[in-house]
Amino acid sequence: MVKILLLAVMLSGVRAQAPSKAFLLSLVLPAAGHRYLGEQRASAWSLRAEVGLWAAYLGLRTWASWREEDAWAYAAAVAGARGDRDDRGLWDAMGFYDNVHEYNLEVTWREGSSARTYPERPPMWDWPGEEERLRFKSLKDSSLRARHRARMVLWCIVGYHLTSALRALKVAGGSEVSAISEPYGLRMVVVRRFR
Repeated sequence: MVKILLLAVMLSGVRAQAPSKAFLLSLVLPAAGHRYLGEQRASAWSLRAEVGLWAAYLGLRTWASWREEDAWAYAAAVAGARGDRDDRGLWDAMGFYDNVHEYNLEVTWREGSSARTYPERPPMWDWPGEEERLRFKSLKDSSLRARHRARMVLWCIVGYHLTSALRALKVAGGSEVSAISEPYGLRMVVVRRFR
């Protein structure tokens, strides 16, 4: 909702000279900060970039949920899988073990009587062959990769907003933004000159 209001203000052509206002607008919607500073071309490109990044994020999240649905449907149809979808341990075990009995034997051997096992009657899953199990694992891994990439795009969006806000602060005047290299990474410093 806030982004829609800022977009309406941005399109109205109002010009703001306050560095703090430009900083905050760029932090929420980078194109709004550019527009307030009179950078029409940068505003248009920034809006395109914002739309593209959000489209990538939503597309990856949708793809991940589709692949997860496909994996569960495949496991239910081929291996008779049942159980809680939110149980990541079950999700992984189904991709690595042919059946619940094999998993229970392995985990009990490794961890002893305190191991978390699944009920064997009726079986939670039983793959007819390795090819089917590997197909499920491929679907599952595809879903996890898409979720990971969606998180990476989200971090890119956050970084883009921060960079845009610091740039708007610098362009609005009176501030210098610099990067200082440190042993563990990079630190951004905003220096304000008093006259």
